[in-house]
Amino acid sequence: MKVARLEWPDLLEWFLRRLDAPAPVRCGTLVLANAHTLNVASANPAAREAIRAATLVLNDGVGLDVYARLRTGAPFPYNFAGTDLVPRLLGECARRGLPLRVFLYGARPGRAAEAARRIERAYAPVKVIGALDGHETTGDEARRAIDAAHPDLLLVGLGNPRQEEWLAANAPGLRARIAIGVGALFDFMSGSVVRAPRAVRAMRLEWMFRLALEPRRLFRRYVVGVPLFLWRTLTYRPEPVPSHPTQSPLGAGKPRIGPRNDSGFGAVLARTGTDAKDSGSGVRMGSAG
Repeated sequence: MKVARLEWPDLLEWFLRRLDAPAPVRCGTLVLANAHTLNVASANPAAREAIRAATLVLNDGVGLDVYARLRTGAPFPYNFAGTDLVPRLLGECARRGLPLRVFLYGARPGRAAEAARRIERAYAPVKVIGALDGHETTGDEARRAIDAAHPDLLLVGLGNPRQEEWLAANAPGLRARIAIGVGALFDFMSGSVVRAPRAVRAMRLEWMFRLALEPRRLFRRYVVGVPLFLWRTLTYRPEPVPSHPTQSPLGAGKPRIGPRNDSGFGAVLARTGTDAKDSGSGVRMGSAG
């Protein structure tokens, strides 16, 4: 599995270029990978392949920084936390006066709709053109509604690995420009779940705050999952690195750090690969190994 080592300006450029690309443009998918994502991918081949199918995979949270520090001696240059990333992208669109058309799919009944109302109030002229919950709406129903709406940005909050698998199966045929798996974002944006205080987030301990709020639901993810992730990090042995260099479409980057690994606990890539095949994407994850 490859995770791009990008900074905020790189991601913003990718996002804006895809929005501005002439139609037709294939839907570009963005997966935000954290320690839980990689734990799931390690044990679930379908989830692993769904993540590999994404146009772009970015680091989310302290877990992947730990991995990068232990394996390469350096953390990622930017933390693409999903709960902060999407509001920041929406804010950039509002600041530029872009009438972004957004569709929300996921979360419990009512939460996507409330998040939609708050997005329109906070980020005008951004417009939410559809909101479906992830419990009472089937995947096929959602796909038909989204395709009919033709959004610029699709946010899918179904949790791991369901959202990645849904995106891998449906995004290639959708008339949307960008689709992002956002996890519990609608819970936070709707006000249904309280976010950690800013100081806690600055220390990158939001996971502990969430565990304290929802211990039964998140016990396995954090109390079991974090030690499991650390163990896999320490025991992972990459295959030999191929000799051919990797060049990023975003400019010169560092060489790759390890190839793809079929165990699912794959290598972290310093930059994306060369096969930028998607029209208007600017970035495409290269084939590994």
